[in-house]
Amino acid sequence: MNAIKTTGLEYSYPDRTKALSGINFVAKRAEKIAVLGANGSGKTTLFFHFNGLFEPTGGEIKVFGKKIQGSNIDEIRRRVGLVFQNPDTQLFAHTVYEDIAFGPRNIGLSADDVRSRVSQVLNRFDIEDLAGKNPANLSGGQKKRVSIAGVVAMEPDVMVLDEPTSNMDARGVTDTMEILDELNHEGKTIIISTHDSDLAASWADRVYILNRGRVFRSGTPGHIFADEKLLLEAGMKHPVLVQTFREFHARGISKGEVPLSVLDFMESVDSPRVMDIRCAVAGCEISAGDEVRLRLEDGMLVANKGTYGVIGKAVFGANEGEDLAVKDVEAAIDQLSGNITVIKVPGITEGGSRAVDTEKVLGFINENNKSKIGAMGTSAKVLANKIGIKCDIEFDVIQSSILAALRGFDVTIFASGRMGERVIEKVREKGINCTSMML
Repeated sequence: MNAIKTTGLEYSYPDRTKALSGINFVAKRAEKIAVLGANGSGKTTLFFHFNGLFEPTGGEIKVFGKKIQGSNIDEIRRRVGLVFQNPDTQLFAHTVYEDIAFGPRNIGLSADDVRSRVSQVLNRFDIEDLAGKNPANLSGGQKKRVSIAGVVAMEPDVMVLDEPTSNMDARGVTDTMEILDELNHEGKTIIISTHDSDLAASWADRVYILNRGRVFRSGTPGHIFADEKLLLEAGMKHPVLVQTFREFHARGISKGEVPLSVLDFMESVDSPRVMDIRCAVAGCEISAGDEVRLRLEDGMLVANKGTYGVIGKAVFGANEGEDLAVKDVEAAIDQLSGNITVIKVPGITEGGSRAVDTEKVLGFINENNKSKIGAMGTSAKVLANKIGIKCDIEFDVIQSSILAALRGFDVTIFASGRMGERVIEKVREKGINCTSMML
């Protein structure tokens, strides 16, 4: 069933300014959608229709098959949570705790249930230390996290977020998008607006581009961002990887479909094949063109001279301990790649980090002390902080872990709830050895 569907949606402001014209929009259950468009293209106005804040002047909108009307508006707003672009529009209570608690109280939950939900989202967003603070005194990024947390506490089926990562630093963006991914893995439909074409390309299942109140184009990220003319006409910025791919393709270096990740880009490079050039650490002084032997030592790929290891040729010179590129490697990728271990941490609704035997985790870490460590999802990050684990990989964990494994490093990824299965699937797609364990 579609979570949200609009048919011929029209909207005009009281002064008769046409804001939306003939909008046909579909968001399927558990889908991730990014809506792009210049300021004034109609993104916010469209979002205000999704939970009945605005009433169409033409066409119709249905939420889970039901047309929005006065008799069901409360139900619609329980099922569709809306996060405004400006958090000051959304935050009004004297403390963060009270702001997050407002929604659950307003839908009639008991005091115990309200406390439970507020506690969960404070933990999920790592903002327990802000609970007693006045939202007016928070930074822009903190306000944004609190406003999203308040909507999550309502447990809607659909999350609609207008520019959710604006005013956030890199860590805030990463953490917020991971939380949205977690919610999506729990079955929620996530709809965001953004000006960030790189984010839309790598994150969304489908993309809508709005222009002057109309749907200019919609489709998968691969379809949308492969169309150079389309992006030019829509006034959209090309994702950096797509721009780079096009330049390489024009020079006969890259081939295939437009890449939406670094790994896809690497596989698109045909001459020389980047996946056959291995990154290693020089175990001694090496000159360009030297025959070297690659072997795994202490969890990383090392290039030495001698007779033991896989043969390759140094692309350039390096001193001992420096990075080195090795080509003409006579071995399959998996023979010279590190292993990735995925440790599945219970999700928030399954007890989170509190349900984990921390002694067992510390024992595993001590036995695998050469492994690089990453964490994905709230429970995983809370667990890492609780037992004092310093994560080596903090951004774009899946891709960064695969790239580390391709360099010969062993990697351990703590992954919350269902995100563990996603990690395993992506790792195995790239031919990397992967094992998993449940805490």
